[in-house]
Amino acid sequence: MKRSRWYAIRVAPGFQRIAAVDECLPENRPMESIIERNCRKDVFDIFMPSFYTELRHHRTKQILQKRFPFLVGYTSVNLPRLNFEELRRVEGVVCFLRGVNSTGHSSSPTVAIEALYFAEHERRQAFLYEQHCRKENERPEQIQHLRGQLRKILPKGRKVRPSMVEQAERAIDSLTPQVKERVQKIISE
Repeated sequence: MKRSRWYAIRVAPGFQRIAAVDECLPENRPMESIIERNCRKDVFDIFMPSFYTELRHHRTKQILQKRFPFLVGYTSVNLPRLNFEELRRVEGVVCFLRGVNSTGHSSSPTVAIEALYFAEHERRQAFLYEQHCRKENERPEQIQHLRGQLRKILPKGRKVRPSMVEQAERAIDSLTPQVKERVQKIISE
């Protein structure tokens, strides 16, 4: 069994931001921070406790997912081989934290890291459930909005109860190319 030794490190400012999507990496992890990506590239296990939230953009009104660290500027790294110097060479690592009354580096028990990991995992699952419920609640409003847009575009004089999608498919051939493209976009949404 592999022995775990978790050490607290100080992270350089700006390295806990979300990393840009990198197509050349074999596996792309969503919402991964820069320090996590750098440590993963150099084969270090890292754990940055964080929480997720959704924000509505002030101008576009789009829902954005954000990830924020619990401990700003700090994270934990697993060093079973005690290779401190290799970790210091990773971009974004400033230094190791020391204990209060010790001369060595401050290490955390594996049980504490596991408890943090499971708490974060439970909170992430609750966040995903809340996100799913929000999307389901917004769905009828979105459908009504799209039907309203279709009513403005489609020709008048149709029956009271026809399916809006069928009516759009019938009338789409008689529309101009620009309006036709707009109707297809609305139907795809």
